[in-house]
Amino acid sequence: MNQMTIGLIPSPDMPNKITDKIKDTLAEDFSKVIDDQIDWDIETHVASMVGTAEHMDKTMDIISNMKKQKEWDIAICITDLPSISDNKVVLSDIHTEKKTALLSLPALGMWNVKNKLRHFLTYLVHYIMKPGEEEQLISKKHFRFSKIDEVQPDEDSDQKETRLILKSVVSGWSHLISGMTFANEPWTAIFDFKKIISVSFATGAYITIFSTPWDMTLYYNYWRFILLMILSIVGMTVWLIYAYQLWETPSPSTQRLYRYVYNLTTFMTLGSITVFNFIALFILLTLSTMLFVPPWLYTHMTSLKSLPSLLDYFNLIWFMTCISILAGALGSTVENAEKIKRVTYSYRQYYRYEQLEKEREEEETEGESYNDQENYEGKKQSHSEEGAS
Repeated sequence: MNQMTIGLIPSPDMPNKITDKIKDTLAEDFSKVIDDQIDWDIETHVASMVGTAEHMDKTMDIISNMKKQKEWDIAICITDLPSISDNKVVLSDIHTEKKTALLSLPALGMWNVKNKLRHFLTYLVHYIMKPGEEEQLISKKHFRFSKIDEVQPDEDSDQKETRLILKSVVSGWSHLISGMTFANEPWTAIFDFKKIISVSFATGAYITIFSTPWDMTLYYNYWRFILLMILSIVGMTVWLIYAYQLWETPSPSTQRLYRYVYNLTTFMTLGSITVFNFIALFILLTLSTMLFVPPWLYTHMTSLKSLPSLLDYFNLIWFMTCISILAGALGSTVENAEKIKRVTYSYRQYYRYEQLEKEREEEETEGESYNDQENYEGKKQSHSEEGAS
């Protein structure tokens, strides 16, 4: 039985975590789909490869050099960096001759990512080993709303390199932004908002002293409640971005399109954290209100002529939560500012860039660099393409 070694190069954080969960099942998948007469050996090597999305062009050559160094048969890099070509989201770049591939994990979206990655890695290995076969391995189950097109980078005249893009701009960008938000792991930063929740809860308790908010909730239409909730969530998100300087500003090192992507992802990440905390505060205020605000007190504090219903309580708690979450954000800070910054792509990329510079200096000293001038080969990838023939 022949042996084939597949080298996976996941980036740190989310790509590494997901790859670690599925690597033990890949050999079985490859045997079932590709060739059961091959003894599949899966090896992993965690590496950032490049520090920023703007330097993704270099990655395919670095993968090729690492493949030679490690003596792998096929090498696939799994990165959490976005890749965009002609305003369309790039899912993967494949070089069949060098037997290398680059997969952008955010392009898979945020739902069922583990199974999607497992399925797509099988597809990539099959594509590299048996190029040109008509068998459709991309399952509609995993890519239900996205049509994947094969295109060829302009300058790759030998047609050995193929780029897979998500054809729909709307679907592609939805996948990308949601996938990048998922890769930021916003749930890991929720508990760093304890101070904000504490101040918000205290604000909500203080509001109940005055009768005006109680009466307002009796006469508010639901569109006002919804508008107030949106304003409170957006207000807290914007405040966090401003307070911790998380907005990516124009700079020579960041392309404008990628800057838009990073800023939108930062907003979505912090917005999702704020929603989680909104729900937590709502639950806390519900428990306290139901325990310490009996129906007769509710009637006494408002112009209501009868005992309140559960809907009246719900409206009161909803209103207090909206006001409290906004006041809490403006009046307090997070527990760990460094951790909040690390849920943004731009800050994490800057950190990785610094780490890569240090690692490259060490590698050059030891003579083991994967991407030095002697080992560097091939052309840079183009950020535009033409239809593959």
